[in-house]
Amino acid sequence: RALYVSLDMVDVKSTAAAEAVRTTQKFERFEIKGEPKLPSKTHLPQAFGDVSFEEIGKVLDPANPLRNQGLQQLLQMLRRPTDAIKAVKYGLMVKLSNNFEHPSAFPCMLQFVRLRSSRHELLLKTKIVDKLMHVAKNGDLPCRIGAFSCLEELGRHPGMPKDYKSSITAFCIKQCGSDEEAKAKRGALEVLRTMTKKQNVGSLGDSCVPTVTSLLDFKDAEVRMSACETLQYVTVTPIGKELCIKSGAVPKLTSNLEHTNKKVRLFAAAALMQIALLTAGKQAIIDAGGLSILTKALNDEDAIKNYALQCLTNLFSNPHARMAVRGAENNEKIEELTKHKDAIVAESAKSCLAKLLWDP
Repeated sequence: RALYVSLDMVDVKSTAAAEAVRTTQKFERFEIKGEPKLPSKTHLPQAFGDVSFEEIGKVLDPANPLRNQGLQQLLQMLRRPTDAIKAVKYGLMVKLSNNFEHPSAFPCMLQFVRLRSSRHELLLKTKIVDKLMHVAKNGDLPCRIGAFSCLEELGRHPGMPKDYKSSITAFCIKQCGSDEEAKAKRGALEVLRTMTKKQNVGSLGDSCVPTVTSLLDFKDAEVRMSACETLQYVTVTPIGKELCIKSGAVPKLTSNLEHTNKKVRLFAAAALMQIALLTAGKQAIIDAGGLSILTKALNDEDAIKNYALQCLTNLFSNPHARMAVRGAENNEKIEELTKHKDAIVAESAKSCLAKLLWDP
């Protein structure tokens, strides 16, 4: 889509030759078959001047035949923070929000919202956040996915007002439950995952954890993986653990330890390891048949194996759990893992074996 010849790569022996190179080999930008080209005043990767911002602003019109090229050129501009800040001042962020029916608009908007200097009050005043939520619900699938990516990035910003974070969270919870597109569900889940990492899960509303829990047995493996990963972050806090137990997540997480997708198994094991720190969590895992499934997970990949060992170590505080797992085969398996080549797995196995054989 673009051809750029650096002057550093050309043997220029005279001022005249240098000028000829600059004239004839300027950046021929975004030459798309069947579409006219933008004026060649703007050159990449050099800095952009004021004229260039005005040119981009003129073509960011849904009816302009140069719009697609303009969006691509704008994306290149936004990769330079100084140029991106100028673009905000020239009103290009607001003009961009009028192009949300075009998938190429969202990589540009993502660059804008990543700017610490792209003031959140401007995003709110111009209702760009509202527009993003509207597209995430009603747009074409590529645009919806792009809108969710922007909403997720907004969720990372500590400066975003709490009421808007709450609105985004409530919207994504609703989309997780009602959206029929698996990719859109995953986009909404990724926003929730970011929200749970950045704020107390209790502030996300009563329906957040139950909604995510309902997706733990969703047919699409990517959605299921995102749900497990979200609960991994939810279970970091005591209230998050309690909400997972209350929502019925433990039996579903336990069954996901046997899923064919290794990332599903990994995130499920991580969440269960956290839940097993609570007395109620231990009992919930035991009641879900977790002891035998976790023991089988000791044959899985190292990261999953490590989480399973730590989870079993927590469960072995329960005497019934110790007696259920004790036996020559299991004892030998865990003892074998104490000599594992991975030092972390070996250390976890030592703790697990000591707890298994402990008699108060």
